[in-house]
Amino acid sequence: MNATQNLQSDFQQFILGQQDAGSMHKHLAVTPGLGPDARLDIYYQAYRLRLRDALSEAYSKTHAYLGDEMFYEACATYIAAHPSHYRNLRWFGDNFAAQLRTQFGEHPQVAELAQFEWALGLAFDAPDHHVLALTELASVSDWETVGLRTSSSLQFIPMRSNSVAIWLALSEEQTPPAPEYTEQATTWIVWRKQLQASFRSLSTAEAQALHGLSQGQRFADVCEQAAEHNPEIANEIGGWLQTWVVDELLMGVD
Repeated sequence: MNATQNLQSDFQQFILGQQDAGSMHKHLAVTPGLGPDARLDIYYQAYRLRLRDALSEAYSKTHAYLGDEMFYEACATYIAAHPSHYRNLRWFGDNFAAQLRTQFGEHPQVAELAQFEWALGLAFDAPDHHVLALTELASVSDWETVGLRTSSSLQFIPMRSNSVAIWLALSEEQTPPAPEYTEQATTWIVWRKQLQASFRSLSTAEAQALHGLSQGQRFADVCEQAAEHNPEIANEIGGWLQTWVVDELLMGVD
């Protein structure tokens, strides 16, 4: 390892907190003004502030909901436990919602709000793909064997709190409602439609059917399973299919 590589390795370990400032003194020139530890601390803190800024950008509504003090404390905990392994800071916060679920265990709306925010970002960044049109369904000749591929942006989020209502209020710069909880989780989906991240809640039956398609089940099997749980659902499946196509939730026919 040459001198430059030694410097880079020592600096990285110092920035990540794996070595103290003294390990860097041998690399520093003596200059008037700030001492070596004070100069090094500028870089040490700047690294963490940049990571904190990345989390604040990805979780702006969660930041607003918690306030600066609690959000920054959560960021410090996350940064210490999850050193960045990404070249692009866009992905740095992928486990932040999971940490908040533990850190704010008595307030589950916090983690659900963060999970919802992250899902919106993932939907926006998902790969482009063909969008299935209603006219393409007319070419299906065998509904017993056909499968329908769901959008690459589609995500399912079970929620027991009113975190979506909290997000909507914060988006409109209004006071968020008091947290509310239900015993049974409601399934929300997040996906991209016409270059916009979209979301809505689903009934249990529709959520199971759409999730089945996303897992590669045949459309006929999805319909059969839905009807087994509730025979009346059979009359609704056609409407679901039309809605899924119009909402750009489907990308192709197999």
